[in-house]
Amino acid sequence: MLSIRLYKQLSTFDLSLELNVPPGVTALFGPSGAGKSMTLACIAGLARPDAGRIALNGLTFFDSAARVDLPPQRRRIGYVMQDYLLFPHLSVGDNVAFGLQGLSRVEQRKTVDAMLERVGLAEYASRRPQELSGGQQQRVALARALVTQPRALLLDEPFSALDAPTRALLRRDLLDLQRTLRLPVIFITHDFGEAYLLADQLAVLVEGRLLQCGAPAEVVARPLSQDVARLTGSRNFLLAEAVAYEQDALIVRAGDLLLAAPPAFHISPGDSLTLAIRPERIMLVRKDAQTPARRNTVHGVIVDELSDGFTCTLFLRADTGQRLRLDDAYDLEIVVPVYIYERLHIAEERRWAVILPQEAIQVLR
Repeated sequence: MLSIRLYKQLSTFDLSLELNVPPGVTALFGPSGAGKSMTLACIAGLARPDAGRIALNGLTFFDSAARVDLPPQRRRIGYVMQDYLLFPHLSVGDNVAFGLQGLSRVEQRKTVDAMLERVGLAEYASRRPQELSGGQQQRVALARALVTQPRALLLDEPFSALDAPTRALLRRDLLDLQRTLRLPVIFITHDFGEAYLLADQLAVLVEGRLLQCGAPAEVVARPLSQDVARLTGSRNFLLAEAVAYEQDALIVRAGDLLLAAPPAFHISPGDSLTLAIRPERIMLVRKDAQTPARRNTVHGVIVDELSDGFTCTLFLRADTGQRLRLDDAYDLEIVVPVYIYERLHIAEERRWAVILPQEAIQVLR
């Protein structure tokens, strides 16, 4: 277990967090400039916290109270930075061997060859980094970080400069390696899809503050704040007021409508709150559907749309008397796959009824 408690004053905010990293992948996720890279630098010993304690399996790396501050080489932390920092004048094999000390040349070569075999670059040992693709350079950097048998692995947006197919391939490689090594891994990303795919634990960091940490599915389903909900994919935020509890629902008023939301026992009738709804969870009602009227049904017209070629984002303005956001041009963002958009002829059919499933509504103070 990697245990982190650190405080460091930065130019625009204070970095202050406590985080436990068990074996597995912890995604440190948040917007650019949140303090993610500085956190890794403090763990690796490349930056010094103003206060705190960092320890791994009983070995203290840093403790401001005890005046302990191990140098980077004694921490034995694998660290892959965004630009990889490969030595252009050295071969791939020599780059990987750079961190190996105290071994004979024969032992070094055997160790390097085994590591290059593991990352699928056995035949590239004699090449220079500039002769490799971006994905191959990333694998060399990963091999160099792993060859010293590190106690933990830090990855600072290692896939950010790569094309989508290469990123997908290397994500699978990282998962396969992690299942074999079972190291504490901290993976920095501001790509939520990547964080959700790779992480066993998701830690959301904003302006130096750890807003929430847990299993990715738990953080997505139960965000603790509007910032977390927005960062993890919610786009619909409705100001509302709690009205009453009714069986297994909290009845709230959002704009003109009464909606049934999940019970939230920290909320009392009369409280102001925010509802967060992920756009892909909103259901279009088929024109030919023979279904009884359901709670949380909104009628309206699609006033705008956007598409990235894979999904379509629809902007629905509710009818008079059903407005959810009274002062905005539209009330809801809805995301559907392109094939659904085409199959339902949404380009021609602009009037729709939609359902806001009760279980898809997140209640936030």
